[in-house]
Amino acid sequence: MKNEEIIQENGTKKKGAAQKERDKGWEMTGPEILLGIVFTLVLVGQIVLLFFYNNELGLAFLKYIGWGFWGLSGILGILPIIILKIKGGVKKGESYVNTSKLVTTGLYALIRHPQYLSFMLLSTSITLITQSWISLILNGVIIVLTYLWGWRADKSLLEKFGEEYKEYKEQVPRFNLLFGIIKYAIRKVNS
Repeated sequence: MKNEEIIQENGTKKKGAAQKERDKGWEMTGPEILLGIVFTLVLVGQIVLLFFYNNELGLAFLKYIGWGFWGLSGILGILPIIILKIKGGVKKGESYVNTSKLVTTGLYALIRHPQYLSFMLLSTSITLITQSWISLILNGVIIVLTYLWGWRADKSLLEKFGEEYKEYKEQVPRFNLLFGIIKYAIRKVNS
């Protein structure tokens, strides 16, 4: 039971080495918390802009593309919750991010971080809908912060899953869904 909670003689629970390592992988430092607050404020700011700006440049096709991106961002934001709960070896009652198995099938065969991509698509969709320069600047901030979080997640997952994740990283792109679909199709043809 070295990897699970251990009940000590005094009745208190002590975490095993594996649980401590899993918990450590998702701890946030002070700067990361600050960046999380900035991210939230920027995204809320973009959402507020939806009430003041709408199709400012008069380019309706951009607005419709924006609504399409909005829908795709919703799908990419929700599916990982379901997929990781089912396939990730998450214990009952724990968050879907507490996986014990690396998921490399389905959506995760196309991109490594679908939820992060969903944040970028949501922000981009708001920019396309509002067509506001303010939203464009905020979108840039969201994309940079999300990229940094994706990089950090890769580092953490490499520590957690080792060689298996290294091989996965080489096959599947971080965020590029189109490239991921192409690489997936090539893998299927070659297998």
